[in-house]
Amino acid sequence: MQPARSEPAPQALGHAEEQARAERAERDQRLAGWLAQAAEGDAQAFERFYDATIGYAQALARRLLREPDIDDVLAESYFQCWREAPRFDAGRGSAVTWLLTRVRSRAIDLRRAQAHEASEAAAGGESDELTLAGLASQLPGPDELLALAEAGSRLYHALAALSPQERWVLGLAYFRELSHAATAQVTGLPLGTVKSLLLRGQQKLRHLMSA
Repeated sequence: MQPARSEPAPQALGHAEEQARAERAERDQRLAGWLAQAAEGDAQAFERFYDATIGYAQALARRLLREPDIDDVLAESYFQCWREAPRFDAGRGSAVTWLLTRVRSRAIDLRRAQAHEASEAAAGGESDELTLAGLASQLPGPDELLALAEAGSRLYHALAALSPQERWVLGLAYFRELSHAATAQVTGLPLGTVKSLLLRGQQKLRHLMSA
């Protein structure tokens, strides 16, 4: 007869739960800080956010998607997070939840598009072919999807090779879609300096991404 298995004491369970909550709070605060820095154009801060959260995003994507679709959806989701970092509000939820909401939304959009395309293709007919053509025109093409997937692992390394000022102005002018004048106003840099930084940063990125 085997001895009865001892159960953890309530005090031990309570301590473990309290420690887990403290660790989650510390994690959420750290991620929120990196997003705040990314909102100012700090690509290195966003790299740290990416490295700390990619495991959560991959786990959710694997539950929702086929393996060939995961990299595309994750790349698109992180690009969306980079663009929308200024909108993140820690008072409305954790950074992990904010990220996973975007992964889930992208995954569901892709699955709906795939299901619709499959049903229309099965129905056949000229009108269905026109519908499919219209749907295809709204979705990223193969080259664009490939570029997004590659960017998920290469863009952040390329950005890290730029100077802080180059990353800053590129983040504001390209990812935030600010004009050159608006970028100069936000950074406090002369307009000519902003244009020079953008040109130099773009040339470096093209070289690094094509290497």
